[in-house]
Amino acid sequence: MSVTMVVIAQLSGPGEKRNKSAGTGGILAGGGMAVGPWLGGFLADHASWRWAFFINLPLGLAALATAAVVIRLPRTTLTRAIDFPGAALAAAFSSTLLLVTQWGGSQYAWTSPQILGLTLACLATLALFLRRQATAAEPILPPALFRVPELRLGFALQGLMGVAMTGAIYYVLVYLQVARGVASSSAGMFLIPMAAGITAIGVVTGRLTARGWTERTFVISGATVTTAAFLLLATTGTGTSFWQLRAALLLVGLGFGQLLGQLILLVQQAAPREQLGVATTAIRFFQTLGTALGAALFGTLIDRLYDGPGDVGSLAALHGPARAQGVSAFVSAMDTVFLCGAAVMVLCLLLALRLPKPGPAQAEPPVREAATV
Repeated sequence: MSVTMVVIAQLSGPGEKRNKSAGTGGILAGGGMAVGPWLGGFLADHASWRWAFFINLPLGLAALATAAVVIRLPRTTLTRAIDFPGAALAAAFSSTLLLVTQWGGSQYAWTSPQILGLTLACLATLALFLRRQATAAEPILPPALFRVPELRLGFALQGLMGVAMTGAIYYVLVYLQVARGVASSSAGMFLIPMAAGITAIGVVTGRLTARGWTERTFVISGATVTTAAFLLLATTGTGTSFWQLRAALLLVGLGFGQLLGQLILLVQQAAPREQLGVATTAIRFFQTLGTALGAALFGTLIDRLYDGPGDVGSLAALHGPARAQGVSAFVSAMDTVFLCGAAVMVLCLLLALRLPKPGPAQAEPPVREAATV
């Protein structure tokens, strides 16, 4: 995903064309996130869940053939060393962090030797990674990037957006299947308003940025709209109108659609020309890490808040009053998750307001001139 965005930036060149390309990339990524769960549910209902993986084989081969035959990139004789130790430490830190958030308080007690050991490993690998980045000749995440306000805030915003997006997509689908008895493929259809919102607002923001509107404006607007969408989702009950859910997901799409493309464009514009690839890779990494953290944290929160019979996984097997009690307890816990999502987006809004306002000299930054892969 990161390399794709760098290639788009290089092929599109400077100026308005890059704005449109970055916006289109964000639209396609967001639309895929919205349509993917529907396709997965359809395959699970009518074929086998394994086809959610098999279907990527022909798609991957088509992408490989296209990249090999169609894409022509400028050749360069510049060679750089790859920071393999830094990459390994980043993977180790991410993995231990996710295991702590996934297992802590559910599979193991927070004070258990397993969680304490993983926490120490997480802190140790983070410290080693930061030291490596400060001393490596070609670090995979140069500390100098964090001295640029747009990059520092952009990375944080992308990570927080990943956390919130997990809650918006996953738990609406779980609610529809667990609380309302909607089939997997039918539940996925509810994401169509979200995909439509992402696509529509992506087209609008692409045209408005070409006319002089700033990325900062859309990041602030996107965080505001998404906060409102989460607050609306937090009012979901056991008998909430499906049209209210669709309206909330449309708002989610309109909010995330502004953030997906504009944050990447903001980071690419602020990054030093020779570090465009590093900056783009970093923002994708923070989004991926945020998405995984959101799934782990929200899942743990649901498990801790659920006070119905059995556990959430056993709801499908319950009947009569026990099922009604379990569904009510699950919906109450889920609403708390959506409130937490709203809090995350409020934090995004506060960070977005701290983004520097572009001055006249920033209208055409050096990063637009070229890019290196």
